[in-house]
Amino acid sequence: MNASRPVITPAQAPHLKRVRELGPRRIPFSSGHQLGFDPGGTLLLAKGRGEAPLRWWDVGSPSDAPLGTFEAPPSAAPAVLTGGDRVVCVGPANLSPAGLWRPRLLALSARDGALLGEEHVQHAVTTLARSRGGEHLLVVPDGGAPFIWDVKSWRLACELGGLDIEASVTACALSPDGRFAAVTAIPHDGQQGNLWLWETTPGARPWRLSIDASPAWSVAFHPTEPLLAVGGLTEDVVVVHVGERRLVRTLAGFRGYACNLDFNPEGTLLAASHDSRGFSVHRFDTGAELFRTGDDNDIQTSDVLFSPDGRLLAWGQGDGTVGLWGVDPR
Repeated sequence: MNASRPVITPAQAPHLKRVRELGPRRIPFSSGHQLGFDPGGTLLLAKGRGEAPLRWWDVGSPSDAPLGTFEAPPSAAPAVLTGGDRVVCVGPANLSPAGLWRPRLLALSARDGALLGEEHVQHAVTTLARSRGGEHLLVVPDGGAPFIWDVKSWRLACELGGLDIEASVTACALSPDGRFAAVTAIPHDGQQGNLWLWETTPGARPWRLSIDASPAWSVAFHPTEPLLAVGGLTEDVVVVHVGERRLVRTLAGFRGYACNLDFNPEGTLLAASHDSRGFSVHRFDTGAELFRTGDDNDIQTSDVLFSPDGRLLAWGQGDGTVGLWGVDPR
């Protein structure tokens, strides 16, 4: 990271500029990016939602070429960067006696892509979320119970209680202290209830809440307060108090819907990518839009993320590159 670049604050957010593009370009490219920084903010990972390979960059390097790539099969499940320079992703079955047709959770070296560990799982994995320090993963399988995975020891930490109805999971998150797990999903029977919340203890049963964001597409925990934000196919973002398990307020004005949400490290800003070509940055206390940008590709939707030090925003662009936005040091 460039320590000379200012931290993005509410006062500076209106003046964001694109400062880098990480490539190469992939034309045509229309599937969007799923993005993730490592806990230290040194590496940035991008996974295309289609045929594009996993790619990761050293953000501090002067080169805009990927540090590594991995030809992962097309999958709805994202990949994440964890502590210890590991990339964790979902791989196909290897037809071994241990797993036969079961998919695998893979740990790869971010230095050279070498396989460091694997584990066969019972069901296809819908989505992953990393703890703040990268020590644990929340793994949400399709049709099975969510579980917490210990990355360092490469073993199961605990299995949570399953969803109480059949539903298609859209997003998940772990709280900064690792105490809570959250999942947004679309119930198959049309019932109310699209946010599930667990305490991360073995066998914990979920609490379910209905929010006005149907379907709900994104969930993000506040970095310092017991709150989480949920966005979906409305122009509002709902704020939930985790400890009290209730809605506390609604933030309006998220034009184009909020398909991905992310807080800055102080929790004063909330970034949202949209169901078309762009992202915006809002004050979290009022929801007021401070910055908005995009490109001319209106058939892809990408994540938007703050870097762990709060100095950069990353967003996947329509030409397959990843753009970085920041404040001019001058």
